[in-house]
Amino acid sequence: MKRVQTLLLTTVAVLAVIGAARAQTWTVLTNQPGVNVGPMLQLRDGRILVNESQSPNPGIWYILTPSSTGSYVDGTWSSGGTMQSGYEPIYFGSQVFLNGTQVAVEGGEYNEGDPVWTNQGSLGTVTPWGSITWTSNSPPSGWTTIGDAESVILYNEEYMQANCCTAQNAIWSGPNSWTATGSVHQSNNDESGFTLLTNGLVLTVDTKSAGSCGSSKASELYNQKTGVWSCGPQTPVQLYNSSDEELGTGVLMYNNEVLQFGGNVNATAIYNVTANTWTAGPTPANGLDQADGPSALEPNGKVLAMLSPGLFESGCQFVEYDPTTNTLADAPNPSHCPSDSSYVGHLMILPTGQIMFTDFSGTVEVYTPASGVVSGVAPKIKLKSATLTAGSTDNPVEGTQLNGLSENNYYGDDYQAETAFPLVRLTSSSGSVYYAFTHSDGTHSITPHQVGTTEFDLPSTIPSGTYTLNVVTNGIESNSVTVTVN
Repeated sequence: MKRVQTLLLTTVAVLAVIGAARAQTWTVLTNQPGVNVGPMLQLRDGRILVNESQSPNPGIWYILTPSSTGSYVDGTWSSGGTMQSGYEPIYFGSQVFLNGTQVAVEGGEYNEGDPVWTNQGSLGTVTPWGSITWTSNSPPSGWTTIGDAESVILYNEEYMQANCCTAQNAIWSGPNSWTATGSVHQSNNDESGFTLLTNGLVLTVDTKSAGSCGSSKASELYNQKTGVWSCGPQTPVQLYNSSDEELGTGVLMYNNEVLQFGGNVNATAIYNVTANTWTAGPTPANGLDQADGPSALEPNGKVLAMLSPGLFESGCQFVEYDPTTNTLADAPNPSHCPSDSSYVGHLMILPTGQIMFTDFSGTVEVYTPASGVVSGVAPKIKLKSATLTAGSTDNPVEGTQLNGLSENNYYGDDYQAETAFPLVRLTSSSGSVYYAFTHSDGTHSITPHQVGTTEFDLPSTIPSGTYTLNVVTNGIESNSVTVTVN
């Protein structure tokens, strides 16, 4: 169980003139939110939804809108609404539904500052390019807890939520309505995470030895077609400390392998999706681990991860894992490392290919990784018509790999912020950037070469003219299509 982060970190003065970001550098946002922020969610109109965290009111959300040139560093903030009275969670499940207009927040290890593992939830209704309204959402029948449990959007677009404190899982079937699905083999879901795989299964690494999988090195696989969890292969080393059961992230990479960090254990392991096998990964230097912490997949194929020593101790260090060499190397640190512990961090890929970072402070930063995109991972698209109308709705796009090949952003339990869905971006010849609102995806599969569809609505404010249109998924843009907007 993590403690509530109450230390107000001092905002770091920007000593250099803000300019074009260089590779492998951190840039402080020009405009800060003015409150302490943590969890982030990518909305389907290009905006970023960010939660006010720790204090004074975790029930409040804010929205970061990119600048007219598409810069999130120079973006501006507005209200994202407030959840219902009495619900102010910290460490919770969260997902953006693929209809684009709903956001789910479920549970909370803390509520209103008290460690209660609440079963409350809230649904946000998103007005594209506009406001968000929040209403309460009832828990699955019989559940007295949800807490900080993990969640996932399955390949057929269903939302599955775990119960922290039991082995139960449930699938959302509408407001205040859930359908029970398979329970895990370990005694409960606490401290584990869900990783959606390219074969449609969901991977979890057990954080206790109790259960029919019968080992302290067990992993499990969920089959959505049957609704059943089966015992997976054994990890090469126990990846959690039995005294606290914390675990690090399990990141599906573009080589179809999952990098799993140990929690309060100085180790990593690699899961090969095709072979269904685990092997030992590189050992983090200087005794670092990831007893809760964030990781994100860079367009160049490397994994950016926040590590720190021991259990919730300060001394954070960012690292990058290179799957081509199977090595970990130190990466540049943001302003609050090494004073942070890894558990306070949150990472999320932006449509620009940069990665946004929050740490329960009022300072938000963006990481620009080394350039390059892994061959073969970009979406490929085609439009039915190259002539569009401002304010038009349900414009179809079809193509391959519209959802990308990974959820991209990982934490485990406590925080989910996947971006495995298509955004539509239009860029004018003068460099003005507009995001359409995407919705009604045909599938959530992340299988390579998967054929998919989505629809998009254009803002009524977009000027007439000629634009370059791209679908962007996980910070990687598709081929360009020239369109005319009337």
